Parts: sequence; C-alpha cells; structure tokens
Amino acid sequence: MLTLPIHYTVGLVIVSVLLSIGASFAALSLSDRVRAAATAGPRRFWLASGSVAMGTGIWSMHYLGMLALTLPVPIFYFWPTVLLSLLLAIAASSVALSVVSRERLATRRLLGGGLMMGVGIGAMHYTGMAAMRSSAMEHYNPWIVALSVVTAAGFSWLALWIVFASRRSEQNQTRMRIAASVVMGLGIAAMHYIAMVGVHFTLSTMPFSMSGTVKVDRLGESVIAVVTGLILLVALGTATLDKWRFQNLQKAHKELMQAQNALLVSQEKLREANAMLNELSVRDGLTGLYNRRHFDAALDTELRRAARNLRPISLLMIDVDNFKALNDSYGHQRGDDCLREIARVLTEQPRRGYDVVARYGGEEFVVLLPDADAYAARAAAESIRLAVHALNIENHGSTVANVVTVSIGVCCDNPHLYDGSGRFVGEADEALYAAKRLGKNRVEVAIELPVSA
Repeated sequence: MLTLPIHYTVGLVIVSVLLSIGASFAALSLSDRVRAAATAGPRRFWLASGSVAMGTGIWSMHYLGMLALTLPVPIFYFWPTVLLSLLLAIAASSVALSVVSRERLATRRLLGGGLMMGVGIGAMHYTGMAAMRSSAMEHYNPWIVALSVVTAAGFSWLALWIVFASRRSEQNQTRMRIAASVVMGLGIAAMHYIAMVGVHFTLSTMPFSMSGTVKVDRLGESVIAVVTGLILLVALGTATLDKWRFQNLQKAHKELMQAQNALLVSQEKLREANAMLNELSVRDGLTGLYNRRHFDAALDTELRRAARNLRPISLLMIDVDNFKALNDSYGHQRGDDCLREIARVLTEQPRRGYDVVARYGGEEFVVLLPDADAYAARAAAESIRLAVHALNIENHGSTVANVVTVSIGVCCDNPHLYDGSGRFVGEADEALYAAKRLGKNRVEVAIELPVSA
C-alpha cells in the first residue's frame, strides 16, 4: 500500500490552538454566571450557553486542525457525522461546566469530571475523523489513540483543578483563569495533534459515496474561524455584561442593606431616646423616684385591678418631720441631700417588683402596695420609719429628735367597686396628719384613727 504524505498549514494550526484557548476562557467565564444564578432557569440558560460556546470552539479547533491537514487526494466530509461530532463536543463542554460551576468539589468528582471531559473530547475527535470521505484509508496506532485520550483527560483535570484553586484568592483569580484556559486549550489541541500523529493514510482504490458530503475550501475555513470567533465573543461579551450587571446589583443590594441597617440602628436609637424621654417624663429630677404624674396613673390602674380581683391594696403617705426647720437651719442643699437619702431608703427597703415608690410633692413620698393588707402595710411603714431614723441626718430644729424623722399615714382598702382614687388618697392623708398630731415620727393606720373630741 502506498502511504500518502501529510502536510500541515501552520497558520490554520495556530488559529485552531488560539480558538481552543479562547473557547476554554469563554466557558470558564460563563461558569461564573452558572454559579451566580440564583434559580434553576438562569442556571440552565448559562450552562447551555457555555456548553454551546465551548463545544463550538472545540469543534472548530478540531475541524480547522483537520483542514490544516493536506493530503494529495481531495477530502470530503459527511455532514451528519460532522453534526454528531459537534454534539459530542457540546456534551463534553457541558460536563466541564457542570464541574467548575460547583462551589466545592471532592477529589473523586474532580478526577471523574476530567476523565469524562477527556473521553468526550476524544469521542468528538474520532467521530470527526470518521466523517472524512476520500480515497485515503486511515490506519490508527491504538497506543497513541489511548495516549491522546489520556492527554485530554489529564489536561482537563489540571485545568479544572486550577479553576478551583483560583477561587481561594480574589487577587490572582483572573491570572489563574487565564492559566486554566491556556492549559485546557492546549490540552484539547494536544489531544488532536497527538491523535493525528497516530494515524497514517494509504491510497485506496475502493470507491466512496459522495451522498451527504461537503468539501470545505479556503473560504469555508475562514468562515468557520470567523463565525466561531464571533460566537465566542458574543458569549464572552454576554457573560461580561451579565457579570457587570450582577456586580452592580450586588453593590446596590449591599448599599440597600447598609441603608437598611443604618435605618434600623436609627430606629433603635430613636426607640431608646423615646423610652428615655418617657422614663424622664415620669421621674422626679431630684430623687430619681417616680413623680406625681406616674403615681396617679399607677394608683388608678391598681385600684381598678383590686376592685376587679377583689384584692386588698394599701397606700403609705410619708412626710419628713420639721423639714422647713432643716432647710432654714442647714440650707436648701442640705434639704435636697436629705430627700435623696430618704429616696434611697425607700428604694432599698424590701419590696415587690410591682410596688410603686414616688415623690408626691415637696417633702412628701408615697408607697403603693397592691395585694397588701393593713398588717403588711403597717410593717412596711415601720421598717421605713426606722430606716430613716437610722440615717442619723442631723436636724436640731426638729421638735421630735436631733435627727431627721418621718411620719407615715397608712390606708388599706378592699374595694368592690372602683369609685376613683380621691377617697383612698384622702384617707391616707388623714392618717398622716393624725401621725403628725400625735407627736410625729410614728405610723398611723386610717382604720385606727382616733375619734376627734
């Protein structure tokens, strides 16, 4: 058999390699869009677009490499088999994109993806070779055929590994992607040209069918290269535009989240400020106790609750004895200090969380004791009186002792019907004045008021 000489057109070889690298870069860029897709629809679109772009690039590289081959006999191509080889190239590209679009990838899956892609590229190549129709008979070296597939798989695995490695560093990601594209593109081209080393052609006298065949001339070669280049440019441009839009959307979303967080912080600060203002509006500026306004509201609420639940309620009305003499003798600053100390005693006395302590006005204080009967109220009042006396705040103007003392009026009620707070406060006030009349520094309970003569 006569072995036919083989020659290659160097320009077409170079173009085929560049197309292979360009297709790889476009596909890897499109893999970002696959990963960024939030729903299945856009993900399938970008996966299909990337597969078609990369598959077309690989297929074009293969056929430009085939067209770079010069034999001394005319070569035709059976177009249904050519189409099948294109579909195989797209399928192999789909495998590659599916692998690189994952966030994480186990070594076993990475090796499997590289192997499947290598086998797919090999299948595309040898299917394309089977599409040749000419007087030349192909003869293959099985060892080189195996080497070509292993080469494709090895380069594919290396390229996929580089892509995943590049995601660990944002700064080197673009350079690593270019490197992966070069590796993958060279792997695809290497597979083709290694495979071509393993084939030789002999002249055959057997006739071949021209049905369904086409012959590609120089114009066809140019069209394949230009159209493929345009497809890759459109795919890459679309991916770049979508990435730019996605980044702008991410930036806008980030700014919106920052604005929302700032608004939430402002709202929280406003709520805190309002709470502080509300708290200040019901607090006495001198002693820090609740003021008359808060006490009146709390008394009304607790009286209604006591009437509804048929529970007792008690009120202590406290007045500082001879307070005017303290102010006159020691000054108003000393008087303010005295009121603050008495307020501290009232807050430190054992009491329940729902008891209300307030400054009623001037040197008067009140303690509201829900669910407390007369005995509990008297005991609380005596404890307060003794604690104030134990402060030993000097007051030589007092008619009772040489220290500050308090008189306390106690009122206890078991309301069955709410009839306002005036009577309740009035009875506590009457008990307080009774304590004053009976010598001060004492506790008097309204139900024990002596009868006036």
